[in-house]
Amino acid sequence: MQLVLLAGDGSNVGKTALGERLVAELSSRGLRVAVVKHVHHGVDYRVKDTGRYLSAGAGRVVAVGPGSWMLVSPGRLGFWEAVELAAEGGVDVVLVEGFRDHVSVVLSAGGCVAYLGSQCPGAAGDGRLVCAPRLGVEEALPRLLGLLSLGACRLRSKG
Repeated sequence: MQLVLLAGDGSNVGKTALGERLVAELSSRGLRVAVVKHVHHGVDYRVKDTGRYLSAGAGRVVAVGPGSWMLVSPGRLGFWEAVELAAEGGVDVVLVEGFRDHVSVVLSAGGCVAYLGSQCPGAAGDGRLVCAPRLGVEEALPRLLGLLSLGACRLRSKG
């Protein structure tokens, strides 16, 4: 499995736009892609029946629809636990958006990082760290696709 972290200086730097383009391109090539999205303010499911069951004390709620499902469980989920959950069932690439404090951990584990913004962290000489200025989707996309096609983002270990 290959791992790509999309991080940046903050909001509106192009992480989601890059992620959407990356998922579309990889999927069109026949690869199975999963996404982990860091949500700062929590997933808002509380006003629905899912939240009512959790408030009543359920340890987990699985919401099932005609073409999708969602698992909601109270508590915290760590970075690597989220990656493993996304990878269940076998995927080729896990794309993680956010978690900018995990840049060095992902690189040391063998994954790739695209950092959008002016304050690129880490060693510029690491070829698996793609630094792009704000909204640098057009710059970062071909570089990430190249790394993925070479298998350069394959995890060796968990950081």
